Amino acid sequence: MLMRHLGTGLLVAGAAIGVAVGGAMLMGVGVVGMPWLVTVGLTKLALLSSGGLMAAGAACLRLDRRAGERPRLPREPR
Repeated sequence: MLMRHLGTGLLVAGAAIGVAVGGAMLMGVGVVGMPWLVTVGLTKLALLSSGGLMAAGAACLRLDRRAGERPRLPREPR
């Protein structure tokens, strides 16, 4: 149950960061005094971290689902 909540939270956080970065790119939001190359690098890092959070959330949800299926699997003969 904990893995399900953790996975959902990571997915939501990753999606929120991705939407925020995408919205900022569309509106042309930038940091005053920062070179454009640094801004591009920070944007790429933010999008990469967003994808990483979403991948970690999906992995947590998959682990939770597999843990629930384990008792239903037949036992192997010894």
